[in-house]
Amino acid sequence: MPADNRFQHQLYPTETAVAPAFRVLEADAGLDADFHRLHTVLKIGRVVVVHGTFMGDDPFGIADTLKAVAESAPLLAGQFNRVAELSLEKTQPFALGLTGDIGNYTDAYRVRFQELVGHDPRVELFSPTWSGQNHHLARADLAVRLFHQLLLRPLLPDQNVLLWGHSHAGNAFALLTNLLANHKPTVAKFFDAADQSGQPHWDAVREHLETAASPHPLAQHVFIAGFGTPVRYGWDTDGYAKLLHVSYHRVYDEASPEITKPLFPPYRIDEVLYAKWGDWVQAFAIAGTDVSNVSTRTVNKNLSLILEANLPEPQHGLDTRFIMPKRVRDTCFRWKTGTRCHADGINLLVDYVPSGDVTPLGRPIESSVMGHGASTTLRWLPAQLKLVMETLIHDTA
Repeated sequence: MPADNRFQHQLYPTETAVAPAFRVLEADAGLDADFHRLHTVLKIGRVVVVHGTFMGDDPFGIADTLKAVAESAPLLAGQFNRVAELSLEKTQPFALGLTGDIGNYTDAYRVRFQELVGHDPRVELFSPTWSGQNHHLARADLAVRLFHQLLLRPLLPDQNVLLWGHSHAGNAFALLTNLLANHKPTVAKFFDAADQSGQPHWDAVREHLETAASPHPLAQHVFIAGFGTPVRYGWDTDGYAKLLHVSYHRVYDEASPEITKPLFPPYRIDEVLYAKWGDWVQAFAIAGTDVSNVSTRTVNKNLSLILEANLPEPQHGLDTRFIMPKRVRDTCFRWKTGTRCHADGINLLVDYVPSGDVTPLGRPIESSVMGHGASTTLRWLPAQLKLVMETLIHDTA
């Protein structure tokens, strides 16, 4: 997407600003790298590691729904709110116990990252975490939380920050670039649609952007590395310094090697489970796959009027014309494009060579979570960090 993007959505198929690069990656590739260059060459002073969807404190919207019921039933509000708080307290530890580092960033991942880079930059897991829910408002809230943290803890004048995120965390980064570009009328519409007045971080960021420069001075200090980010929101090129996408990919069509196998007509089930063509979830989770709950449905509808306003109406053929409901019909049409690459930034299409490591269920980690899980594992961190660092250094040069 261009500078002055104004929250436009990416299209299907995308037109990439730079041709994607193909890489074959081995797990031991980063063991001899000089990771100090992340600080000495790229001037990264801080790394913020952000998990993706379904890994937060309320990934399925249970607590949000209970709180909404509490508001509409005052006599039972205390009971519903207590259950909501208990859900928030128990959900994330339970999820972490099931997944470990498969599809989720753990504290052990942060510790290993810090060991690799030494004392600089400082590596942190984003905290407090975001809900991990799969809809516009959850990702918008993450974008605003990130901005707020950057305001509360400003970088030194010569420092950059590296946002390192998995899955839909990358789409929150995309929204952040539009906020940093700060086209004031559109930013105002975004805040109005989100309707989060009274939330301290939303109020603080909105007030700050009303008087800040356009683009915001922070923009040229923000480096972004997204792993397995589905193609959704557009990136404003005035809202970041460097942008890199790493996607697990295996070539399906030699004539168009940058596309994934189209999801419509559907894959065979074994191709999905064993990630025959790469990250299936990254290809799947495009426009039309969000899941709202009772308490967020209206806000998400309002946000979609901004965040999806430029998506053209699909021109259906016989294969999709009679699929119901319309949302599914339109999503099937978009799945047919096999879109893997983002319109802006550097797209690295990576084929992971099996490392030999397996999940607790005995499955190779590279095919775990339908190809979406390897990006967050300790086993692959050194190789991925070397790939990101060297790509960014080369792009800077």
